[in-house]
Amino acid sequence: SISSFRTCPRAAHPSTMAAARAFSAPIRWGICGVGSISNDFCLALNYNKSKIQACAARDLSRAETFAKDFGITKAYGSYKEMAEDEEVDVVYVGTVHPAHFELASLFMTAGKAVLCEKPMAMNEAQVQGLIDLAKEKDVFFMEGMWTRAFPVARKIREILDSGRLGAPHAVTSDFGFVGPENKDDWLWKPETGGGALMGIGCYNVAWASFALGTEMPEVKAVGKVNESGVDTRASIGLSYPTGVASLTYGLDANYPEETRIMCEKGFVAVEQWAHTPTKAKVVVCETRMDQKTEILEEALPVFDAKACGGRKVVYPNSEGFVYQAQEVEDCLLKGLKESPVFPLQESLTNCKIMDEVRRQLGVVYEADRQAGCTAM
Repeated sequence: SISSFRTCPRAAHPSTMAAARAFSAPIRWGICGVGSISNDFCLALNYNKSKIQACAARDLSRAETFAKDFGITKAYGSYKEMAEDEEVDVVYVGTVHPAHFELASLFMTAGKAVLCEKPMAMNEAQVQGLIDLAKEKDVFFMEGMWTRAFPVARKIREILDSGRLGAPHAVTSDFGFVGPENKDDWLWKPETGGGALMGIGCYNVAWASFALGTEMPEVKAVGKVNESGVDTRASIGLSYPTGVASLTYGLDANYPEETRIMCEKGFVAVEQWAHTPTKAKVVVCETRMDQKTEILEEALPVFDAKACGGRKVVYPNSEGFVYQAQEVEDCLLKGLKESPVFPLQESLTNCKIMDEVRRQLGVVYEADRQAGCTAM
């Protein structure tokens, strides 16, 4: 078991060391959006015994049902009302991707800390705008790349930073499954920020930066775009100053979803499902033939099936949202402005990589067409 690894050993991004207003326990959460991903996140908050102060949706009746199931104090029929609630400390934004920019802006402008689901926003211009706003308002802000908070990921970070395996020089990472048959599902629609890259390929990009750093790499991408204009599969090659990454993702086939990090003195193999890592193999190579293997493993929390109106998780391994909730609450109690496990600069660089992938594939969203946003 490696459950003791609650604090990431990676050196914090410089701006994280400047403390914002420190909060006191319990941290009071607001939930923006009451769909499937918010369902899973709130099940994790319930398990963690966190305080869910409010939830908001465009449909008040949906918000009220959600609040009843989760024992949430207040339900709002507009996001603006929740932004004005002085008893909310931090807001989880769990809406469709194109709404992230507007809603994260709304809550940060109101002085709230924000955990925004991945992807943070639709393109570099929006991500940079949100980061600038967070700094202007002096509030905590984090993209919900929850992979980083898993105990197995934290332990891998510690091993890489220790130098036991030498410098990492290559990454391979895949992620894919057969997408919904319903072509009206959000994954297939550009207006809801659909497409394989924004939905799942972002995890592969994040594994590359995890190992090889946040300097912008050279990007080469090939793939397929469907009739609605979103990508269904792609292969990405990234060339960093320190190494290379080969990333493959798709919504038209089942992938093993594994990640490997190759280093000078060994390698790390993250087993299925790598975006929610619960098991990994660390191999130290004394020589090509002399290898020593260590297994990292941490079981997921087990939720009470009778809690929260009998609600269940929608997505695989969503029990791991507990770790992300703990990370955000720890950061707020320490007065940090961003999380050291996934700094804002990394969010920005990874978004720039994804913008370039989309440019090469020919995927364009409405946000790209708006004035001041990246031209595709």
